[in-house]
Order: sequence, then C-alpha cells, then structure tokens
Amino acid sequence: MRVLVVTPWFPSRMHTGSGVFNLRDAEMIAAGRDVRVLHLIRPDWYLEAEEAGTDLSVRRVPFSATRPRTWRGARSAIRGELARADVLHTMAFPALLPFWGLRVRLPWVHSEHWSGLAKPVTGVKGGIKRLVFRRLRRPDRVVAVSASLARSIRRWCRAEPRVIENAVPMPPLGRHSTPAAVGAAVRLIAVGGLTPHKGPGIAVDTLAELVRRGVDAELRWVGQGPERGAVDAAVAEAGLQSRVHLLGQLERADLEAELLAAHVFVLPTAGETFGIALAEALACGLPVVASGTGGHTGLLEEFAAARLAKRAAPDLADAVQELLRADSVEQRAATAAQARERFSPERRSEAYAAVYAEAREQAGAAADSGVR
Repeated sequence: MRVLVVTPWFPSRMHTGSGVFNLRDAEMIAAGRDVRVLHLIRPDWYLEAEEAGTDLSVRRVPFSATRPRTWRGARSAIRGELARADVLHTMAFPALLPFWGLRVRLPWVHSEHWSGLAKPVTGVKGGIKRLVFRRLRRPDRVVAVSASLARSIRRWCRAEPRVIENAVPMPPLGRHSTPAAVGAAVRLIAVGGLTPHKGPGIAVDTLAELVRRGVDAELRWVGQGPERGAVDAAVAEAGLQSRVHLLGQLERADLEAELLAAHVFVLPTAGETFGIALAEALACGLPVVASGTGGHTGLLEEFAAARLAKRAAPDLADAVQELLRADSVEQRAATAAQARERFSPERRSEAYAAVYAEAREQAGAAADSGVR
C-alpha cells in the first residue's frame, strides 16, 4: 500500500523539534507500507537542498496559508503525489487548506493534534473559522489524539472521530528514574517551550516556594522559546541562579537521560491537547505534577503518581511535596510499567490499521454511490 502523508508540521534541518509526533506516526505507518511525506514547510524554513533526516521519502514544498503565491506550488505538488498513492493521510489541520477545491478519490485519513480547534468560535472571525473547520468533513476518517479533542471536533466531522494518542518514546525495558537520595537536592524537570502557555515563570515561582519551605531543590527546563529573557530575569530576581538550569532543545537520547536522572516532573501548562512530555515522564517512572485543561487531565487521573494542581506556585509545591512523601522505587517501577502498557506502540499500530480499513471501505462506498 502506498501512503501519501501531507503535513505542515515535520522535523527539518532548521527546526528538528517541529512536528516530531508526525514523524513518529509516519515511521510507524511505514512498517509494511510504502510511505512518502509531502512536507508543506514554512517558506522561511525552506532549504532547497535539505536532506530528509529520516529513512522516509520526504519532499518539501514551501507553503503558507497567508501567502497566496505558495498555494499554487503546493496544490501542484499534491496533485502529482496523489497520482501515485493508494491512501491519503493528512496530519494537522493546516494540511487540509491547500486541498480546497481539489478532488480526492483516494481513501482519506486525517490525524488532528491542534488544540485551537477546541476553542470557542464567535463573531465574524468565528464565522470564518466555522467555514474553514468544515474542511474536516472531507476526510473519510478523522483521528484525534485525545478524547477531549475528539469531542470538540465531532461537530465538524462526517463521522465520530477515532482516538489514537500520540506516540510516546520509551526508555529501555526495565529502566526508570529513582527517588532522590537522602540529603540530595530534589531535581525538578520540565519539558516544553519557554512560552507563557507552558508556564516557565510559574515553575520558577514553584521552585522558590519549595526552597522557602526548606526543600533543597533545583529546576531543569528542557526547551527554548521567546520567554527566555523573562525567565532569566525572574530567576535573577528570586536569587535562584544556582538552582535553575535552562537546557534548551535536547536530542532524544539527552532528553531521556535528563528524565531518568530527575525526581519530579513539573509543568504549569495552561492546557495540553494530549501531553506528550507528561507521557514521556510517566514512561520514565517519574511522579508528574501539571496544571491546566485539556486531554492530559484524564491521562493524569489514571496514574497514582500524578497530580493535577491549580496553576499557582503554592498549589504546585503542595503537589510536589505530596508525591515526594509517597515516592519509592516500587512506585516508579509500577508507573513505568503502567505507561509502557498504556502507550503501547502495538496498540497504536493496530488502531491505525483499523482506521485505514474503515477509510478504504468508506471511500469504496462513496465511489459506488457516485459521490466520488
């Protein structure tokens, strides 16, 4: 089976962390299938001589929804790639936009990750959004990465969206983090962009609150973003320069090493569609504290060593201390084992195989009825 993946979010040489979840899905789908990726890359990120950076066949075409001149090239590329595919799989909502007016006769699956689809749509802008969101009616099957996102987009889809969560990287079987040694500093870790949405400033405040309570702790933040200067200023104002370490973007192996060496994962996020970083932490056996709304809230409720707290330093510090009091090697081993079963790659692969079969059946029925 020849699968054409079309997505605007995919790793590139300039932005290795962009759309990693789509790369993981494409690599999983490629097991037993011939997968070709059409990356609708931002024009300012486009490098004509760029290599794929993966074993997959990747073609990059400059595209921006707000730059009309890029639409023609993207649509031309899509037409050419469709001609040699058996199944179309779009990933992330912006990938649907250049298909406007294009006739697609292939079975069509769409995977959705964007939390923006779950936000209220009102007024004039809401009317425009509703018109655009109706693009979700075109695919034969829509996949959402969390139950909460599936509920939010159901009204825009032809059929009930299937829930298949993001791929979650796992450490080697049997490896997991360990509790802090007696007398050692508690190592807090967070993974996410340095943006207001992820709450790095609140994480610094939480560390300050723990230190004020007599907890010897440090914070290691993995990720980069526009709030770096503001976070540095907050750290200096709190006098925590020796306790806060902003690590920037890390390669997968280095990130895993940081998670396995940490003691508690803390992310004061405003909301998550799924929460890959939280899931990765659980897979490493880490106790997890988070805030906000979205698909991650139901996930955290499933784990004994996870807490959802108010997005404020005192509440987050309370949750951290509660988990530290209950911490043990056995608890971490149980968390890692539960996560390994919960995020099983085999389950995800089987689920996508079923979705592909449903899409082929739906496309065949539409063709027989003359709709296609």
